[in-house]
Amino acid sequence: MVVSPKANFSVSCSRLIVISALFFSLPWLISLPPAFSKDNNLLFTRLKTSKNRNFTFIIRPKFTSVNKFSEGLASVYIGYRKGYINHTGKIVIPAVFDAAGEFSEGLAWVNIGGKWGYINQNGLFAIKPKFDTAREFSQGIALVKLGDKWGYINKAGEFIIKPQFDNAMSFMVDKQSKVANKLALAPVKVGKKWGYIDKTGNFAIKPQFNNAGVFNEDMAPVKIDGKWGYINLQGKLAIQPKFERVWNFSEGLALASNNSKWGYINRKGKFHLKPSFLEASSFSNGLASVWINGRYGYINKKGELAIKPQFDDVGSFSQGMAKVNIDNKWGYIDQNGKMLVSPQFDRVGDLLMYQKSTAYPKVGRAWVKVGDKWGYISLPLSN
Repeated sequence: MVVSPKANFSVSCSRLIVISALFFSLPWLISLPPAFSKDNNLLFTRLKTSKNRNFTFIIRPKFTSVNKFSEGLASVYIGYRKGYINHTGKIVIPAVFDAAGEFSEGLAWVNIGGKWGYINQNGLFAIKPKFDTAREFSQGIALVKLGDKWGYINKAGEFIIKPQFDNAMSFMVDKQSKVANKLALAPVKVGKKWGYIDKTGNFAIKPQFNNAGVFNEDMAPVKIDGKWGYINLQGKLAIQPKFERVWNFSEGLALASNNSKWGYINRKGKFHLKPSFLEASSFSNGLASVWINGRYGYINKKGELAIKPQFDDVGSFSQGMAKVNIDNKWGYIDQNGKMLVSPQFDRVGDLLMYQKSTAYPKVGRAWVKVGDKWGYISLPLSN
């Protein structure tokens, strides 16, 4: 994700409804897959037969919209409703939902009739739709909104932390933490101040900040009196609030801005790369995208241009590849800037690793848009 100056930091219940029952009782909710248009067929054929393309269509473009795969399934729009497909593109949960999210810890949030609940991978409601907003499960807990307050539920749909917060974030896993058995904390807002609670609902860090973010690499950004700094897991200021805007730490560095320019700070709060970019992104795979003279390129951690500015838009590196845009078409490059897939798609997603089993090589999987329909491609991974 590229940060621009405009960016703000900012199965206990009975099986209510079986998806197959919805299929028969509410046929008006279901839109069958639209016919693949002649124009799309021509585009698909051109891409399929193009030389040197370095990718394979694993699911033909045919959906109105798609999401990334998670736990073996991906939510897709079929007409005006959402359902789920498997890795072969087969619809395994019919499109009966107004909205649907990714699976996490075996459950996915869905919206039907304006209310949010959770289904399992068989398409059965594990938690009936009764919430005004819902988020994904993390560490066995999900953030939900009831009325105008936020609280947290378990997988039985029971409130383990009652709705009481004016705003809140999920208990996210800090995958880059170096602290063993660290306490999981979630930012919550009470009145006008933000603090952090543990999974019992008790305040580990009392509400005192004007704004706050999640922990990453054992540091969390907080705002005090109009300036941003960082706290550690004990709630103590590790970096004094002195920046206009900040982002989470990634690979040892964090984006921070002063005088409307972005730079990169280290864990001591010192600028490792001075603020000089109007737009920039966090480091990923050792590279970060920056905007220079109207084009995007990539720098390394020394601040050197690793890939010269030449793109109209870009994504972050993942599995050694990044999406790039030239003349309104998207393709993929490697970390040397070599074009692996020439720009030819109308939109693409970031590359995600997928490995069916240890007997199969790792591949990168991403969603792509051809014309007005979406599908999925795979690319071999070199690392």
